[in-house]
Amino acid sequence: MALLACMWAVNQLTSDWKALLNKETQLLKLRSGVGVFFSANTHPLESFTSVALSSRGKGGGGSIDWGFYSVELKSPTRTVAVSGSNDRDEALELAQALSRFLGVDLSVDGGHARPADARLEADPLERDQASPSLPPGSRIRVRHSAQGLVLQLPGCGWRPLFVMKAGIALVIAVGGPTVFGLAWVRTFGLRQLTSAEPLIALAVFLSLGGLLLWSVIREVNRGWSLAASSRGIEHSRTGGGKPREVTRLPASQIEDIDLRETEEKLFRSLTVVIEHKKGFVRIGAGLSREELEWTETMLRRALATRGCQGRGDAEA
Repeated sequence: MALLACMWAVNQLTSDWKALLNKETQLLKLRSGVGVFFSANTHPLESFTSVALSSRGKGGGGSIDWGFYSVELKSPTRTVAVSGSNDRDEALELAQALSRFLGVDLSVDGGHARPADARLEADPLERDQASPSLPPGSRIRVRHSAQGLVLQLPGCGWRPLFVMKAGIALVIAVGGPTVFGLAWVRTFGLRQLTSAEPLIALAVFLSLGGLLLWSVIREVNRGWSLAASSRGIEHSRTGGGKPREVTRLPASQIEDIDLRETEEKLFRSLTVVIEHKKGFVRIGAGLSREELEWTETMLRRALATRGCQGRGDAEA
């Protein structure tokens, strides 16, 4: 007990942390310990080119002591963690303030580095100008309508996660009845295999496996429909045999459109993320990076395009 108490005391004594940024001396000083006496590190500020907000497990961020979200300074040669929090909004505000203070770009969750106050800035789309060409071989469909820019994105295809789920479904549908049937025959004999109990069990295995496989195939073929303009973005899922549910995100609610990794632990992939005041919308999983970057650019430009009304007037 005494040893545990001593370890706890040492941890408390060394857990204090202070980061000092001095523009005059162009130095970053990181100190830890009670009265910040135990250790100190100094880094030149001019070497850092961006500020990054990352969650635990991404980009080296997410200190256990600081919380799930980590605020870091990045240079071409190193990454220095400055602070963090379990509250994402708090960590984001800190990262934005640090970006403004240093005059460098901000990257959120591995996305593109952009100025903190210009996360949605983009060149407007002009109707009399041709849209940027799609990447070769892309199945994305694009058109202009009264709603603005309309994009139809194909389904995500057979990503590794869905291949694994389909494999599990086949194991249940094929392997389950096979193993159960062999065990039943060994115990009760071949003649009892046609009785009601084993037939019901076999039907259950086949139904469960088939249902899981059907849900995977449906998800693989589900795409996205997007309509973007200065008024905001409307999005819905297409295909899969489900009725479309259209969700509208007003322009005043949208905070960023970026390219980021999914939060899947085993099979991460890039997606276009629409960040708004109530959460996130991820679209385009399974598309190539070139297609995702094209989609991200077009959505940002459509949102920046002014129609008959300005962005503020459209929300009035």
